[in-house]
Amino acid sequence: MQWIISIVWCLFIFSAQAQLLKDIQELSADNMQGRKTGSDGTELARQFIAQRFEKLQLGAFNTSYLQMFNYGFGQHKTGTNVVGYQRGCTYPEHYIVVTAHYDHLGNEGKNIFHGADDNASGVAALLELASRLSERYSAYSYIFIATDAEENGLYGSKAFVSSPSVPLGNITLNLNLDMIGRPDRRGRLYLTGAKRYPALIAQLEQQFSHLQYLPHRGPGQGLRSLPRYDWPNASDHGPFHRAGIPYLFFGGQDHRDYHTPNDTWQNIEPEFLEQAMQAIWHTVQWLEQQAPQSLQAPN
Repeated sequence: MQWIISIVWCLFIFSAQAQLLKDIQELSADNMQGRKTGSDGTELARQFIAQRFEKLQLGAFNTSYLQMFNYGFGQHKTGTNVVGYQRGCTYPEHYIVVTAHYDHLGNEGKNIFHGADDNASGVAALLELASRLSERYSAYSYIFIATDAEENGLYGSKAFVSSPSVPLGNITLNLNLDMIGRPDRRGRLYLTGAKRYPALIAQLEQQFSHLQYLPHRGPGQGLRSLPRYDWPNASDHGPFHRAGIPYLFFGGQDHRDYHTPNDTWQNIEPEFLEQAMQAIWHTVQWLEQQAPQSLQAPN
């Protein structure tokens, strides 16, 4: 019986890895044009994500997965988040919000900034989480948000926090996924925000040696040292944090292809991606076993 279970598990892992890579390839394809906010490429990406939400039978707030917002000076620019939800059973009024930005830098002439790791990888993981959770009776309710205009200033997550689909007091935690498809030079993936949950770290340390746990202030100057990184505001967890909502942020270090046309699906490292997905899924399973009050412990 044990060998049958092992075979089934291996097939599951292989299938999930294949789907992750396929989704990254689709979202970073040439026809997506780098997914710059407001472009035809972002429209294609939105359609792709919304179709997956529909296939997974996620709920839609206000009858549509697409939630438009205005941003920028004078609020003259428009972005669109893709938002779906699944109701939980044990804590249905408590929501875990999963975020991953789908926008990127677009193109310059013939050069397409594909954004495979940044952040088609995070969106692919979000879709995989939604798929796995749709097949079980989850304890918490989940909101899945593929955010727009992150590259311009976290505007998609800011828009959601300023006009949430559920009361902010009902949001227990934000799980943010951004750049999980490639390791740093030491083979690391970073998890920020877990210092408040030592029991989670204790479990993850047993299985995922490639994880490095960072305090809220983030890594030292040797990592993500580009001027744009104010770590608590480095990605879509920032607006949730400022609203007093705990977060867990899975993300990688800048690599040599970061924000270049060479951030392609061919440069994703499948084994690392799968390890990252397993760590994220293990984390969600741990969260499912915790009461809402324990997840809102102080930093």
